[in-house]
Amino acid sequence: MGWLSRAIGTPGSASLARLEPVVREAAEHEAWAHALGDEALAAAARAHAFVGPADRRGAPQAHLLAVLRVAAERALGQRPFDEQLLAACALLTGHAVELDTGEGKTLVGALAAAAFAVRPGTAGSGIHVVSVNDYLARRDAEWMAPLFEVLDLTTGWIGQDTDATTRREVYRRDVVYAPVSEIGYDVLRDRFATTDAGRVRPRLGVAIVDEADAVMIDEAMSPLVLAGSAPDAPEDFALADALVRDLDGGRDFAVDADRATVTLTDAGLDRLERRLGGINLYDTAHTATLTRINLALHAHVLIARDVDYLVDDGAIRLINTARGRVAQQQRWPDGLHAAIEAKERVQVSSPGVILDTLTVQDLLREYGTLVGMSGTVVAVAEDLAEFYDLRSGRVERRRPNRRVDHPQRVVLDEASRTDAAVAEVRSRHENGQPVLVGTQSVAESERFAAVLGVAGVETRVLNARNDAQEAAVIARAGEFGAVTISTQMSGRGTDIRLGGQDEHDHARVAGIGGLAVVQVGRYPSGRLDAQLRGRAGRQGDPGESVTLVSAADELVQANAPEFLVDKLRRRGARLDQKELGKIVDKAQAIAEGVRRDRHRATWDFNRAIARQRHTVLVEREEVMSGERMPVAERAAGPLAELTAASAPDVVGALTRDVTLWCLDEHWCDHLAYLSEVRDGIHLRALAGVNPRDEFHRLALRAFAGFFDEAYDRAAGIIAGVTADQLGQDIAALGLRRPSATWTYMVSDNPLGSPLDRAARSLGRWWRSRVLAIE
Repeated sequence: MGWLSRAIGTPGSASLARLEPVVREAAEHEAWAHALGDEALAAAARAHAFVGPADRRGAPQAHLLAVLRVAAERALGQRPFDEQLLAACALLTGHAVELDTGEGKTLVGALAAAAFAVRPGTAGSGIHVVSVNDYLARRDAEWMAPLFEVLDLTTGWIGQDTDATTRREVYRRDVVYAPVSEIGYDVLRDRFATTDAGRVRPRLGVAIVDEADAVMIDEAMSPLVLAGSAPDAPEDFALADALVRDLDGGRDFAVDADRATVTLTDAGLDRLERRLGGINLYDTAHTATLTRINLALHAHVLIARDVDYLVDDGAIRLINTARGRVAQQQRWPDGLHAAIEAKERVQVSSPGVILDTLTVQDLLREYGTLVGMSGTVVAVAEDLAEFYDLRSGRVERRRPNRRVDHPQRVVLDEASRTDAAVAEVRSRHENGQPVLVGTQSVAESERFAAVLGVAGVETRVLNARNDAQEAAVIARAGEFGAVTISTQMSGRGTDIRLGGQDEHDHARVAGIGGLAVVQVGRYPSGRLDAQLRGRAGRQGDPGESVTLVSAADELVQANAPEFLVDKLRRRGARLDQKELGKIVDKAQAIAEGVRRDRHRATWDFNRAIARQRHTVLVEREEVMSGERMPVAERAAGPLAELTAASAPDVVGALTRDVTLWCLDEHWCDHLAYLSEVRDGIHLRALAGVNPRDEFHRLALRAFAGFFDEAYDRAAGIIAGVTADQLGQDIAALGLRRPSATWTYMVSDNPLGSPLDRAARSLGRWWRSRVLAIE
């Protein structure tokens, strides 16, 4: 155990205690650093940027830490604590580091970014501080800008509304703050550029990932998508929606026990076929219609407004349940998004033609150096080691934790839990103690606010519907008598200070116990529970947390083994808190295991696609640069005739543009094929075949002739070109690129993939077999 830190027992993890002597030495050099002027301070940072002795695992020189500390104090009025310097050292030595809420991660990230920006080997490579949203990217970049200025470093930020010219310029700066999605979208757009001038070229040197567990684990396998306009109109989901609106549950459709699947009954199918003129929906000619009907049925029965999504300004906005905010630029896959748009009677949009995809994990793994920080790294240390080969460590609090975490209380039904929560909030509110209530959804937060209003308690609500006002709401959450209701506090990026944002009433609020967190229900991840609790007890302040759980919560009902759910039904009233708590803990552990298994399986599926895409991109780059022209041999005769009728550079440009078009078109077709294969690959499991092995086999077979087919197609197109078509855009040859492109992130299907649903079905069968044997 070190002075300031402790290591995490993951493969390759080294104790951060070995870095602590550097932090101690830094204090000895502060007087020297203080005596330097700004120019000399910036020069000293570079002079001492080389890596320290080998026994310190690549730690920076103590002189550099002293320079960074003085620069922060001079530019920001904040003298970094020893814990912050150690956390910066952890980042500089290739760790993911855990720092509790309120311990100053923003400054830690900036200190590490500055050190990377002057260090030989990473200086000039592109230092990115990766955030979860535009708001935090802009706020942190503007907040930390004076620090970088003192050190003679340039910085900037990128968001959704940043134009291409500005992006290109910002990416040339020393330190860039940007959401992970925006960096990914720029990479995708650059992949499809046909000229170097059309690229913005983000340099992927160093990534310092804020909220590392959310970005690197929770969103790791979420595909970022580049889509192009399609000539076809969006599929007509209106008819399917109208057909399912009149169906009756129980008679026309049935929902499975874990509410993951809804299926038409024979009666429901007959009713629909009669309404469609007596057709057979299982005929091949009507497959598309049946698919849209099933999607519409899922949208109506299983996807809940104000829980899974909002309707805002005539559009569907997905809710990121891990953060309690609107998930910007995200869609559900496979037509489900369009089905929900039809359900809510807003304009049905088309996902267009998918040109390319890139998962967050693949993007992050492209960086030369990848590190991260969060308030809950320890819980995912093994995941970070497995998926990123990243070591983890924890830096302890600057002041002792004075928060009191009361044992959770489990009741049997939602009404009892609501009554208990209202009583808890009212009793604390009567004493003036500020209360933060954590709920599971937008609908629940608003329902709970209404119940408290009836009870005479005035509240402020922070959820996905009003997250634009989050800074103002959070700023007042620590005031005397404040009651704030939030759906999720992860990634909010703003501290709750006792007595108000300026802490003018700190002593009075601290005297009555500080902030009390009342958690209504457990989240699917213990990390989210910890992040909510962590809002209380900031920087040694007093605080409390109370957790109230209902055995009827979705977490329990959907994840607890069937024998435990059955135990609740039969003996719930006779179970004590210890037994009830074990059931809840077991359900959460299973939910976390499912998430981890899904990540592992998705990563395994995606590796084949990622490797093939890399191969295509290397070849495409050579074609675009003119380094290779593989079509030349296949179309030697036609090219010679065209060259005789025109200039070689004109023919060369035509050959390059046609080849690039064919490569891009062929990749789109290949990606669509792999998507179809994966959608049905779960059926192979029922035949005893490993779905992942089979997918890799089919993907490899489909890719075998990729380049020959693309180049043969290009040669055929060139053979048909006439001399009078030279010098024109390839659109004159009927080769049209999308007239518009757009980007979005595919959110997890809330019902799970077909493979997920098949696995759940097999899991239920297996559990029933085990119980029968017992």
